[in-house]
Amino acid sequence: WNEDGKPVLKYSHSDSIQRVVFNPATDTLASCTNSDFGLWSPTEKQVAKYKVQSKILSASWSNDGQFLALGMFSGQITIRDRKGNEKVSIAREAPVWCLSWSPWNDESFDLLAVGCWDQTLSFYQLSGIQHQKDRKLGFNPCSINYYGQGEYMLIGGSNKEAWLCTKEGAKLCVIDNRDEWVWAVKCRPKHNAIALGDHGGGIAVINLQFQTVHGLYKERYAYREHMTDVIVQHLLTDQKVRIKCRDYVKKVAVFRDRLAVQLPDRIHIYDLANHDDSYDMHYRIKERIHQTLPCNLLVVTTNNIVLCQERKLQLLDFHGAMVREWILASVIRYIKVDGGKAGSEGVLVGLKDGQILKIYVDNAFPIELIKQSSSIKCLDISVDRKRLAVVDNDNRILVYDLATKEIVFQESNANCVAFNTELGDMLSYSGNGTLAIKTGNFPVSTQKLQGFVVGFRGSKLFCLQYLTMKTIDVPQTASLVRYVEAKDFNAAYQIACLGVTEEDWKVLGLAALKALELEVTRKAFVRIRDMKFIELVNSIEARLTAANGDEQDLEKAKGLCQAEICAWSGDYQEAAKAYARMGEVEKAINLFVDLRQWDEAKVFAAGNSTIDNKDLTRRQAEWAEETNDWKKAAEMFLSSGDPLRACRIIGENKGKGWQETMIDVVRNIPKSEVEVLKLCGKFYSDSDEDSYAKEVYVKLDDFSNLMQLYIRKENWVDATRLADEHEGKFDKSVFLPYAEWLAVQDRFDAALEAYRKAGRPDQSERMMTELTSNAVVEGRFKDASYYYSLLGTEILKGMKLTKDLKKNEKHLKQYEEYMKRADWYYAYSSIHNFCNDPFTSLQPEMLFQVSRFLINSMGQIDAPPGISRVNTLYTLAKQAKVLGAFKLARFAYDRLQQLKVPGTWEDNIDLDVLTIQAKPVRDNPELAPVCYRCGSTNPLLNPFSNQNTVGDKCTNCGHPFIRSYVNFDILPLVEFFPNPDISDEEALEIIRTHDKDAGKKKGKDWEESKRGEADVMTFGDEDDDNDWGGGGGADKFEMAINKTLETQDGSGAYKPVLVSAKVLASLKRDTVYVCKPVIDGMRYRFYKNMIPDISVALSQPCHRFFNEEDFEFVYLRDGCCPYSRSKDVGDYGPL
Repeated sequence: WNEDGKPVLKYSHSDSIQRVVFNPATDTLASCTNSDFGLWSPTEKQVAKYKVQSKILSASWSNDGQFLALGMFSGQITIRDRKGNEKVSIAREAPVWCLSWSPWNDESFDLLAVGCWDQTLSFYQLSGIQHQKDRKLGFNPCSINYYGQGEYMLIGGSNKEAWLCTKEGAKLCVIDNRDEWVWAVKCRPKHNAIALGDHGGGIAVINLQFQTVHGLYKERYAYREHMTDVIVQHLLTDQKVRIKCRDYVKKVAVFRDRLAVQLPDRIHIYDLANHDDSYDMHYRIKERIHQTLPCNLLVVTTNNIVLCQERKLQLLDFHGAMVREWILASVIRYIKVDGGKAGSEGVLVGLKDGQILKIYVDNAFPIELIKQSSSIKCLDISVDRKRLAVVDNDNRILVYDLATKEIVFQESNANCVAFNTELGDMLSYSGNGTLAIKTGNFPVSTQKLQGFVVGFRGSKLFCLQYLTMKTIDVPQTASLVRYVEAKDFNAAYQIACLGVTEEDWKVLGLAALKALELEVTRKAFVRIRDMKFIELVNSIEARLTAANGDEQDLEKAKGLCQAEICAWSGDYQEAAKAYARMGEVEKAINLFVDLRQWDEAKVFAAGNSTIDNKDLTRRQAEWAEETNDWKKAAEMFLSSGDPLRACRIIGENKGKGWQETMIDVVRNIPKSEVEVLKLCGKFYSDSDEDSYAKEVYVKLDDFSNLMQLYIRKENWVDATRLADEHEGKFDKSVFLPYAEWLAVQDRFDAALEAYRKAGRPDQSERMMTELTSNAVVEGRFKDASYYYSLLGTEILKGMKLTKDLKKNEKHLKQYEEYMKRADWYYAYSSIHNFCNDPFTSLQPEMLFQVSRFLINSMGQIDAPPGISRVNTLYTLAKQAKVLGAFKLARFAYDRLQQLKVPGTWEDNIDLDVLTIQAKPVRDNPELAPVCYRCGSTNPLLNPFSNQNTVGDKCTNCGHPFIRSYVNFDILPLVEFFPNPDISDEEALEIIRTHDKDAGKKKGKDWEESKRGEADVMTFGDEDDDNDWGGGGGADKFEMAINKTLETQDGSGAYKPVLVSAKVLASLKRDTVYVCKPVIDGMRYRFYKNMIPDISVALSQPCHRFFNEEDFEFVYLRDGCCPYSRSKDVGDYGPL
C-alpha cells in the first residue's frame, strides 16, 4: 500500500505469513511463512522466494539493510544477504520467537540480540560468534526491541511484564505489568513513548521519564549515564571519568575524595587514588555494602553514608553497620553535607515544616538553625558559616544572618541557591530563566540563563541545564568596582582573588595606592607581576617610614607620594601641580619633558629663573630626533647653532623634501664650515643627488670628490671635461674606469684613447687581444683584422721614438706583425664566406687574387689561428680552373690531396682533379702579374716563398705588390723615399710647387740598352752628370728606378727608390700618394702612380690603397673605410 491507502502490489505464499519486515535502507520487503520467505523490491518484476526447513518465527534487517536475520521454530537462526543467500547459520535448542539488530554505533561490529524460549537472551556477531554468555531471564521472551540509539533494550514475554534493560540485557526496571503474555514491545522513534501489546489483545502506551541522579561537591560533579554508568566530571578542567557499574544506579553521592553509588542490592564506596591531588580523577573501589537499603536521599561523608527515609536519618559505616539514627519531627526535603573534620562532618537538613537543622555525625542531638513557616526546597550556607540561604515552596529566596536569626535579603522567583565557596558575601540563585548574583549589600546583578544553579566557586558558576552540567565564567569586575568605590579595599581584594582580568588588578592596585593602602597595593601588583609599581610601593613605604618622626615632613612626604602616584597613574597635570605645591617645580618640568609635552614644561619653566629654556629646546630637538621628526629636529638644532647635527639628522632620515632642506643649509652656512659641507656632499653623493652634490663640492673647491662623483655615476662627459679644465690636479688613473665602461659599451676606439690617457697601454693591448681572439673563434675575420690594426696602431702610439733604432726595433716588428695579420684576416674573410655561405656575390677574379695574396704572403710558415690553408687552396683551385689558370689549379689540387679536407668536399675535389687533366698544362697569360717597378712579369705563385722568405712581392726586384683592399687587384704604385738629406716636409713642399714642364726632354737624343733581363731606354740631358735625379729630358723618376735596380743585388736585397730634389720637382702631384706617419717621429711613405689613368684612393687612417671607384662605392654604402672602419678618411686622393 502507498501513503494514500491505495494498493500497489499483491503477491501470495502457499503458507500462512508469520512476519513482514521492510529493509530500513532500501524498499525491499521480506515476507516470512511456515516454509519459505520472499524478497520483493520495486526494481524487480518478480518476488524471489526461498525455501526454509522450519517455520519462521521472527525476522529483522540489519541497520545498513545488507543482511536479514531469521529466527525459526527449530531453534535455527539464519542470516541471509539481500539476494537471499545464506551467510551464517546459528543453532539454538529452543524456538527463537524474537531477535533484533543493535543500532548502537560505538561497537565496531554488527550485534544481533536473540530471545530464545529456553528463557535466555543471547548476542551474536555477524560472523556467528557469540558475543557474551547467555543471560538467564526466567521467562520466555516474546519481543525484543532497542530503545533510542541502542543504549537500552525493551523485553516482553511470558512473565506478563515489559522490562527496560541495558543494551547488554541487564534488567533496570519494570515498565508495565499485564494480565497476559506481552507479545510486542516497541518504542516510538525519537520519542520517549513505549507501545506494548499482550496476548489478550490489550495495547498500552507508556511515556518514560528518566530522573536526574547526580551529586555535587565543590568542583566535582557525579551523575548517572545510561542508567548503569557513573560519570565523574571535574568542572574546572572538564576532565571526565566513567565508572561502569553494570547494574541499575539508583543514587549517587560525592564528598571530598569519596564517591558512593547505590545499586539495587548493594552500595559501592570509591575513593581517589591520590588524596592530595585536587585534580586527580582516578577512583578505586574502597568498600562494598551488600545490603538492600531503601532511601529517598543519600549522602556520603569521609567515613560514613547517610540514608534519608521520610523523617528518619540513618548513619552507617562503610561495612553497613548502623552507627546512629535520628528521627525528626517532619519529612526531610533537603539534605547536604556541610563539611567539617573527618568523622565529625556536619549535615544541613531542611524539613517540610520549615525547620532547618544542622546535625553532626558524631552527635546524637540536632541543632536548630532557623525555623520558618514555609517548607524547605533548597538551602546553602556561606563559607564563613555566617549566613544561610533558603528557597521555600513559594520560590522565595530568604537569606538569614545566623547570629541574629534575621532576614537580611529576600527575593522571589527563585528555585535554587548556592553560596560562593570562596567568598561568604557572594551568592547566586536562578529562576524563571534568570541568573542573579548578590554581592554584599550591593544591588543584585542579573542575566538570562536557562537551568538550575547547583554550585558557585570563585568565578565559576555550575549550572545544570536539562541533563548537562555547564560551567559558566562569572565576571567579577562589577563587584570589584563597587568595593573600590566604597573604599573597601580588603573586600575588593577578596573579590579580585576570585578571578579578574589583569586590567582589573591594575585598577584595584592604583585605587589602593592613591588611598595609600600599600599592603593591598603590593598584593595587587604582585599578582600581575608589575615590578615598576612594586618598586614604587617600596619607595613610598620607605619615604613614609623615614618621615614618620616629624609631622611636617610626613605631610610633605605624603604630598610628594601623591604627586608621584598621580604621575604613575597618568594624571600628569595633577602630579605637576602637586610637585609645584611641594616646591619641586623642577620635578614637574622633568615630568613633562619625559612626556615630551614641551609646551607644558615651558609653562612651568617660565615661572622659574633657574631653568634654561635653551636646554629645553635642545632636549626637545633630541626628542624630535628620536621620534623621527627630522625636519623639526633639524630646525631646532639649527636654531641652537649646531648645523652639523642638523645636517646629519636630515641626511640619515632622508624624509620627503630633505634635499631642499639640506641645500638651504649649505647655501646659508659659510665656506669655512668644511666638515658640514663634506657631510652634506657625502649624503648627496650616496643618494644619487648629483646636482646638489656638485654644488656642495664646487663651494668647497673639492674637485677630487667631484671627480669621484662623476666616475661613480659614470658621468664621463663631465669627468673628462673636469679633467681637461684642471689638468694636472688628478691622477691619470681616473680614466681607467672610463675606459672599462667604454669597452663594455663596445666603444673600443674611445676605450683605447681612455686607456692611453690613463697610462695603461697594457690594458688596451689586453682588451684588443681578447677581442681579436673572440672574433677569430667566432669566425668574424674582418673584426679580427680590425682589432689587429688597432693593436698595431696602439703599439706605435705607445712607444717613444728615439735616434737609437734598436730600442724601437722590437715595437716596430710587433707593429708590422700585427698589420700583416690584419691584412691576412681581412683577406681570409672573403675565403671564409665563399667556403661556408650557401650563396656568395664574390667575383671569381677577386677570390683568385685573395687566394694568391694569402698563399704568397704566408709562404710555408704556420697559418695564424682561424686561417685554413685547405680553404685557401680550395678557393684558389676552384677560381683558377674557372679563370683558365689550369697549371695553378693542378698545383692547388695536388697540395689539397696532401691535406685533410672536409668529407663533403672529397667527391667534388676528386671530380675536379679528373676533369683538370683534360685541360692544357698552362696558365692564362693574362692573369700573370706585372711589377710596375721593374716591369717584370711574375708567376702566379711566388716560387721563392718558404719559411725564410715570404711575401706578396716581385720575384725580380722584391718590390711589394700594392693591392686594392676591395678586389685585391695589383695597383700601379711604386714606393719611393726622398734622399736622406731631404726632410719629409721639404719633399712635400717640392712636389706641391714643382714646375709643370720639369721632366720633359728638351733634346731628341736617346739610346737603348740592356740591364739584366730588362730593356731600358735612356734619354740624354744637356746637363747630364752623376746626379741620377737630374736627367734632362728623360723621365727622372724612371731614371731613379733604373739607378736603384742597377745597385740592388737581386730580389732578396730589396732597396727602396731614393729620389733627389730634382726628381721630386719633376713629379706631378696627381700621381703621388703620401701615407702620413701614425705617430710623430716616423717618416712619410711616398708612392707614385705609374699609370695615372687608373684612379687610386688612399685611406689615411689605415694606409691602405683601393681602386677609387670601388672605394667610393663601399664608402657611400657603409659610411666608413672598409678596412679601418674610420668614418673620416680625410683626403683619399693624390697629393
